Amino acid sequence: MISIRDISKEFDGVRALDKVTLSVMKGETFGVIGPNGAGKTTLIRILTGQITPSGGEILLDGEPVNPIESRYRLRVGLVPQEPALYGRLTARENLVLLARLYGKEEKKISSKVDDLLDLAGLEEHAARQARFYSRGMKQRLSLVMGLVHEPELIYMDEPTSGLDPEARSALWELILHLAGEGRSIFITTHNMEEADHICSRLAILVDGSLKEEGTPTEIKGLLGTDRIELQLLHDRTADLDALCRRLDLSWKSEGDKIVVAGVELPDRIPDIVSALAGSIRNFHYREVTLEDAFLRFMREAEE
Repeated sequence: MISIRDISKEFDGVRALDKVTLSVMKGETFGVIGPNGAGKTTLIRILTGQITPSGGEILLDGEPVNPIESRYRLRVGLVPQEPALYGRLTARENLVLLARLYGKEEKKISSKVDDLLDLAGLEEHAARQARFYSRGMKQRLSLVMGLVHEPELIYMDEPTSGLDPEARSALWELILHLAGEGRSIFITTHNMEEADHICSRLAILVDGSLKEEGTPTEIKGLLGTDRIELQLLHDRTADLDALCRRLDLSWKSEGDKIVVAGVELPDRIPDIVSALAGSIRNFHYREVTLEDAFLRFMREAEE
């Protein structure tokens, strides 16, 4: 759908992005994760034509394009981090205004707006001024405002930032619905649970540079492994050594715990329990999360 090649950006001699290259395929949800200040918002602003890159190019369907061109803007939508709406207008009025600005046929606007209000779950609140909405309602309205012109690719800049768990979950459902319709979604976030839940592919951006790229499972597998945490009643070092060699696992001591790690760990649990029978005081299986993997990656990067 869209590719960027060697995108760089400098502000007053400080490099915010350093030759970032990535692609978003048609119909996928692509996430860019990273800490605050990594360059995520700068990248979104470049891709939506708000600022000009210092170098690099953007390609739409394989052809170079300038984000300020109408042929590009009519195919992409934007959901900014802060809800973008007119507070003194109702939800319906906000959507009708945008539809008219995009040149939609007047006779089709009403039904289109009804569909968007239904999608956002705002039908019952359509006549209320948007300034009286909760943060979550404003963000849902802001999202469907980015859909008025039926874009093929939607940019979302940390869309759930500042939302409570219920509002965040509602927005996740809305994003997954859009992905299910076959739309391409480019989302930036520093919420690892969010990235793992809704993204089909991820890139890690740190200090303006792209560090890793892959599916959430690949990222977790690359940067971390599942683990079993054990507390034993007796010293079973010899048995642990033999067991781990046989099952191609590793183990180490962490305080009063034994940590066993390796691939396909859930399938190894019966063998581990059987080999250490009579000595296990506590047993805890812990699946690695994307946050675990990301924090480990950041520690290794700093080292």
